[in-house]
Amino acid sequence: MGKKLIIVSVILFLLITVIIWNVSYNQVQTYTNNIILVENIKSNNKLVETESKLNELYSISKKNVLYISKLIQLDLKSNTSAVEIEKKLKTFIDIDPNYFQARLINKEGIEVIRVDIDSLASSNKYQDKSNRYYFKESIKAKKNEVYISHLDLNIEKQKIEKPYRPTIRFFTPVYVDNKLQGIVGLNLNAKNWFKNLDTYNLTLLNSKGEVFYGDHNNLYKPSKVDLTTKDAKGNNIYMSKTVSLEGNHPWTIYTSTKLEDTEKNLARFKFETYKNAGLLNLGLLIFLIIVYSLYIKNENISNLNQTVENRLSERDTLLKEIHHRVKNNLQVITSLLSLQSSFIKDEETKALFRYSQYRINSMAIIHEMLYRSNDLSRINYGEYMEQLANTMLISMKGNDTNIKLDIKATDLYLNLDTSVPLGLMINEIITNSLKYGFKDEEGGTLSIEIKKLVYPNFLLLIGDNGIGFPKSINFRNTKSLGLKLIHKLALQLRGNIEKDNSKKGTNYIITFQEIEQTS
Repeated sequence: MGKKLIIVSVILFLLITVIIWNVSYNQVQTYTNNIILVENIKSNNKLVETESKLNELYSISKKNVLYISKLIQLDLKSNTSAVEIEKKLKTFIDIDPNYFQARLINKEGIEVIRVDIDSLASSNKYQDKSNRYYFKESIKAKKNEVYISHLDLNIEKQKIEKPYRPTIRFFTPVYVDNKLQGIVGLNLNAKNWFKNLDTYNLTLLNSKGEVFYGDHNNLYKPSKVDLTTKDAKGNNIYMSKTVSLEGNHPWTIYTSTKLEDTEKNLARFKFETYKNAGLLNLGLLIFLIIVYSLYIKNENISNLNQTVENRLSERDTLLKEIHHRVKNNLQVITSLLSLQSSFIKDEETKALFRYSQYRINSMAIIHEMLYRSNDLSRINYGEYMEQLANTMLISMKGNDTNIKLDIKATDLYLNLDTSVPLGLMINEIITNSLKYGFKDEEGGTLSIEIKKLVYPNFLLLIGDNGIGFPKSINFRNTKSLGLKLIHKLALQLRGNIEKDNSKKGTNYIITFQEIEQTS
């Protein structure tokens, strides 16, 4: 059996080892295939969300410039002064910090009104914008059509303004009575716009390929990044997307797929997966060694248990044989007493022999029940009392008696050291009840009930509804052997006996304890 177990364990170990490493390899392959796809999806989601935000911001700015053009058209139509228009525009850009300049340029390209976020322009500072590309394109726009400039740096007096201010210009033509008056526009500070993109970790190029958001080292310079670059495995390093706001000046947004981080994560995953596989393999080996060791120990314990079980079986057989012989010997003694009493003429002496037979029989029944029981330490005391009382009733009153038995002892099991003295006590009380409590032809009831109290205490209620206890006899101090024996046995059971005078007949209330088994 030991050799078979070793062979089975080795085969099982090899089989599970193959499964463990095969599963681990497949996990690594699956992770490798999926991690780049996941990174690409994340990057693409960033780009899609960024495009959505830029379109949203663009739409808001487009609505704002159209709203301003409507106001100016109404003011021009009502001949509102330029000063009042300037104040309205100043109020607007003060409310919305995204815009740093609002202008009204006439159809010749001359600034008529210009409001900066910091101040109103004086009349001698108005500039000629007729040569600017955004003017040339905006003046050709149709009514309610918005022109959007390139994303570039703001130019003041033919020079790039410093500090750098990336700018997008939104212009729309202004008409009064269907006559073109010029264009009105808002200069958007793109830095404020791009704050909405700070959480996306990406780079934005304008239509000229210049970096306007993201890489601060190359900001406002042509991008040197090749967006088609691939890694050694042929995977794209960058994910990019072209954003064209209603077809105006396409921008490019891109983000790195973080392949370096992916490689680190993949290496970490491989290490953890193969480490866990190795530990699992080692654990399996240790487990099989422990199982085999336990098997050897279990074999030894099983052999020892079998030996002990055989010894216990032999002991139980011996004890049963002892109880059987004790019961037989007690029956022999009873028979001898019966034989001896047959030569005695005195009825009182004969009665003494007969009562001794009853006492011996009460003990013989216990040994017989132990002999027939599977449990040699306890007997079913309810069954014992039934057998004892019925035997005595038939012996003393015959089969045709009108005396009834009422015995209550549900699920009560007592050991031998308690059963013998308690049985002798019950025997004496039953003997007295049958002898003195009932006249020859009168019926009645003999009742016995044992109640469980807090272990090891019990309560015995025993008696009859016969003629009662003679007043001439002192219950506590009597020369009667039976009553003396009852008191002695109650003390032996560490109990107390009281006479219950509240009921008809002779009744006792006895408390006793289960005696601890000494053998």
